[in-house]
Amino acid sequence: MAITGTMRAKEDITTMSSTDTALREWAAAWSAGDTDRLASIFTDDCVYEDGTMGVLTRGKAELTAFADGIFAAIPDFAVELSSRFTAGPWAGLEWVMSGTHRGDLPGLPATGKPFTLRGASILELSSGRLARCTDYWDMVSFLKQIGAMPSQ
Repeated sequence: MAITGTMRAKEDITTMSSTDTALREWAAAWSAGDTDRLASIFTDDCVYEDGTMGVLTRGKAELTAFADGIFAAIPDFAVELSSRFTAGPWAGLEWVMSGTHRGDLPGLPATGKPFTLRGASILELSSGRLARCTDYWDMVSFLKQIGAMPSQ
């Protein structure tokens, strides 16, 4: 029994390590503006949802197309992790997103204005990779900061 417990502990540490690496890499890939790097941490049949923008992508090709659009509109896009947790195959992230709105987004012509806002993501993990990610962030704060909505 003791051997099984020891083996189990090592397995948990390995899983935690690969999960932590995947979560950190998620933020690093977004911050680097690197769609190939981002896609590499997802499963081939991944689902990526930006709940705020109403975007749902399926598979790496759709994910990279979505990310390319974000990077074209916000070339200095950055994500800084504030906190994270894991629970079995699930993980949660709190983060701060920032950048400058230099290119058009759907329905939002470029303003050239910077923004910084908080958000959160819920992720499903599979064999050390991300199978699903859903992002939630504050569109009203974004619109106010880029001047597309009155700040009052």
